[in-house]
Amino acid sequence: MRIRGIDIQPGVMNAACSEAKSIENVRTLAATRIGAIVVGSITLKPREGNPPPQWYAGEHYALNSFGMPNNGAAFYREHLPEMISLAHESGKKFILSVAGFAPDDYAQLATLADEAGVDILELNLGCPNVSVGGEQKPIVSFDTIAMTEIIDRVSEATDIPLTLKLSPYSNPSQLKEVAEAIAASGKVAGVVTSNTFANGYMEERGQPVIASEYGGVSGRALFPIALGQVRQFRRALPEEIAVIGVGGVESKDDVNRYLQAGADGVQAATLIVRDGHHAINKLV
Repeated sequence: MRIRGIDIQPGVMNAACSEAKSIENVRTLAATRIGAIVVGSITLKPREGNPPPQWYAGEHYALNSFGMPNNGAAFYREHLPEMISLAHESGKKFILSVAGFAPDDYAQLATLADEAGVDILELNLGCPNVSVGGEQKPIVSFDTIAMTEIIDRVSEATDIPLTLKLSPYSNPSQLKEVAEAIAASGKVAGVVTSNTFANGYMEERGQPVIASEYGGVSGRALFPIALGQVRQFRRALPEEIAVIGVGGVESKDDVNRYLQAGADGVQAATLIVRDGHHAINKLV
């Protein structure tokens, strides 16, 4: 696959997740057969994440409410060069996923990425698992005005190709509105669809399986939803904007279904959180 002139071979990569944050994570992913390593999502300040339990694997799905734990910008400013070298030495591209609480957060993290030499910058606009003052943080994916402001601010800070990680949209008219805003910006190289489906709930013996009660739904249950997102975005976006599918990928057949739906490449997260980093090799 190609993202604004950058070739990724093969077009299979991990998705930003709890197992893609550290130098050791990158070293392990560098030993797999994927075409790019995605690190993050990272934030300006360190985050411990949400209280445990944060993860639950059901029979055909998973719930998570990790809350974007990461070591913060200062850590990554120091260690990104080593991470990028590990990726490049293994023949892989390096993608940094960033998340913020205001447009300026994204701009500052874009500057950090630019200085480190990141190949592609992913803006996480769809995480449903972050609280501010005890309240669930609004999801930027559903606010085209906020989304456009973030894109503009980041584009002022860097020329690195930008991808957007988006929420799944159940309203097709909203998906079309988002696609139109992305195309109109002229600054987006790709979309990653989709992030987890917000506010899933499961209980065992009367108690929620996730400490914060609600979690993003991922895994196999998301597969047909994410395929539908890919197909709609491919039809709604200009051809030069790449579409990357993520959600429920378990096999090479699943990868092929994404490609047939219009994806240029795929990402996987639940697979490696559940089965380990090297499980992603079976997608190649």
